Amino acid sequence: MSNPTSKTNLHLVDLIGDLKTQSRDTGAALWRDVAQRLSKSRSNWAQPNLSRLSRHAPEGATVLVPGKLLGAGEVSAKHDVAAYSISAGAREKIEAAGGRVLSLNELMNENPSGSGVYILG
Repeated sequence: MSNPTSKTNLHLVDLIGDLKTQSRDTGAALWRDVAQRLSKSRSNWAQPNLSRLSRHAPEGATVLVPGKLLGAGEVSAKHDVAAYSISAGAREKIEAAGGRVLSLNELMNENPSGSGVYILG
């Protein structure tokens, strides 16, 4: 008998499965860690603001947010940002600074090993 899934969002369940598969295939612990964080209750997910991104991520870094990135604060450097969800204001500010906004699947395809990716959350 299989274990019941506590998540009801099919897109999220598929994403968690894809992250675990990527971790098994490449041996990268990053994807397993993100899958475990997204498996938790949504109230425990990270919700950092852009100001935290500016303070803690080096210029030109690839940043992964296992939750929702909010738009309070300013972005002074160019970043590639991947998150489960990004507010409209945060998306506009990142793109205006010359950065890119990626989905988690896009980041997994571009960087299967997860090298050089900073987790913010």
